[in-house]
Amino acid sequence: MKKFLKKILIIIIISASISMFFIIAMMKDSRNEKIQYLNHLNYDVSLNKDGSINVVETWDIYVKNTGTLFKNFSLSKSLYGNITDVKVKDLENNLELTEIYEEKYHVENNLFYALDIGGNVFEIAWGTGMSTSSGNRKYQVSYKIEDVITSYKDCQEFYWKFIEEGKNAIPVKTLTGKITLPQEVQNIDNLKVWGHGQVNGNIERTSNNLVEFEINNLRPNAMLEVRVVTTEDIFNVSENKERKYRNIDKIIEEETQWSDETNRQSMITKIVLIAIYAILLIIYIVKIIKYRKINHKENDGIIKKDLEYYREIPREGDSTPNEAIYLYHFAKEKLETSTVQSQMVASTILNLCLKKIITLETEGENIYISLIGDGRSLKKEEYQVYKLLAEAMKGKEKLEIKELNDYAKEHYSNYSVYINRMVNETRNELYNMQYIDKKEENTYRQSKSAGLFFNIFLCVYIFLLTFLALIHIPAFRIPVDISLAIGWRENLTTFGIIILPLIIVILYSLYLKSKIENKIAVITQKGYDEKIQWEALKRFLENYSLLNEKEIPQLAVWEKYLVYATGFGIANKVIDQMRAKYPKVFLEDTWDTEMKKNYPIIYFSTNPIYYATHTIGTSTISLLDQSVSKAYETSVAQIAIHNTSSGFGGGGGFSGGGGRRRWPEAGMGGR
Repeated sequence: MKKFLKKILIIIIISASISMFFIIAMMKDSRNEKIQYLNHLNYDVSLNKDGSINVVETWDIYVKNTGTLFKNFSLSKSLYGNITDVKVKDLENNLELTEIYEEKYHVENNLFYALDIGGNVFEIAWGTGMSTSSGNRKYQVSYKIEDVITSYKDCQEFYWKFIEEGKNAIPVKTLTGKITLPQEVQNIDNLKVWGHGQVNGNIERTSNNLVEFEINNLRPNAMLEVRVVTTEDIFNVSENKERKYRNIDKIIEEETQWSDETNRQSMITKIVLIAIYAILLIIYIVKIIKYRKINHKENDGIIKKDLEYYREIPREGDSTPNEAIYLYHFAKEKLETSTVQSQMVASTILNLCLKKIITLETEGENIYISLIGDGRSLKKEEYQVYKLLAEAMKGKEKLEIKELNDYAKEHYSNYSVYINRMVNETRNELYNMQYIDKKEENTYRQSKSAGLFFNIFLCVYIFLLTFLALIHIPAFRIPVDISLAIGWRENLTTFGIIILPLIIVILYSLYLKSKIENKIAVITQKGYDEKIQWEALKRFLENYSLLNEKEIPQLAVWEKYLVYATGFGIANKVIDQMRAKYPKVFLEDTWDTEMKKNYPIIYFSTNPIYYATHTIGTSTISLLDQSVSKAYETSVAQIAIHNTSSGFGGGGGFSGGGGRRRWPEAGMGGR
């Protein structure tokens, strides 16, 4: 427990340091940036008897390197009339800003303009005097808009878009507003209100003549729209805002559809998220139960046996050297192709010779292979070697073994495919024979990586928690909110609390999973029993001369021994054992045509002509093994060379340059 707590403390310290680094980097990156961040935006709207409105906006804003703030209106005579009586006031200094009548990209401090700037856009812009500094400012922007209220035969409507979608460049921490009617309605049910935009907004009737709304964490470019409808005649609107038809039922139907659709989507989202959350919880709880059960086992369940020597070939007549090699080297994980390929290919070539599928001949330093049989009767892993040899000798009667390297160099991809298929088919055969449990193999591999995933998962979560704690500090809040979007802190806090039970379950599951490594038997009992037989056979072949063996194996048995000894990498030792037991096979006079036909492996491996010019310790099998190993290394090297690529200017992602043109800006923002 002390070690675990110490690790947690170290992770917290590291996470806090990394969090500080990220926050400081954000602040450094934004040093020369233009930043606008509305701490609070308030709308105070008075609806007038004549259908006009008076609006007072209060901006509590943080600005950095921003000399001008602005607000745009999209002009539309069919929706409302003129915008008049514009005033801007600096609330901190209680100073009315001076109006100018000229559009400017940068407005001087304490000045403002309110003009139709063309393109059906009316703009209010004012100077802050902070083009090279930063700080909080409070401004009051007031204006009057004519002909806003629309009157129908059965209702009157105030339908106003305070912020257009896609035209607000400034994030708003808190937005509030109130709309005051010129008089109270007699029945509050005759006053109906709706809000459109972010679904976290709230709007309500607080009295018979007052509507209030609020939105937290308004994202940049989000829309804000309010609709207030009264079925009582309160306004005396102008003729161009009079409509000669009824509309209240259509308005209610329209708003009901929008509301139902929003609620439906929200409900579907909630159901899906809850379902995913519940499913994940159930999955990991089931895993915990499973891993606890495995951890309570004393061992992996395999009955261990002692077997020092074994002289028989396991499953003789059905086993292959590939299966023997794979089982011999197997240690709970899939074997890499490079670990076993050389011995597998060399021993399979010998086995194909033993099965009279190919012939092996020697001429001086050269080994030649010829195809004499049909390989379709072979096991799948052996057939891959047969196909490799057949393809390498296309157009030739026989293949010089060193030419395999030339084939691997020219057809590196094909060579690699054949070798990988050979190993994979061997593994699949062991799966099919139930010598290796594929499911347990996957569980074991996951168990080995579970500890790493536990540490990574824990580090990430603690990093997020420490990062979240640090960015609640006021000095860090604004740059982080600007970089990561408004409301990010609150959303992450809520999310972190909600998923905490799931995080605990996942971490506990990973912890238990990392402890079951030694309790998993990837190899089955049947597979283990044969594995120790192959291991004992190898020891028997290595130490044969030291054993008190009364019966000397026949040459036919030695042939089979040599096939598997090649797979175990001890062929030269076995050849030396044969030299002691059968010295005549190393003499040329011993071999006639019939002998060569009956014992092709013995003749190949003890070829008198070869051994007449070579020292003890070398053999034709060594030459065969070296040749196939070199060919594989060549194919790997060629794959590495040909997979190397270089970039060019043909496209892709945007670069960091450009941006020399100044494009027109719209909406609420700063410059």
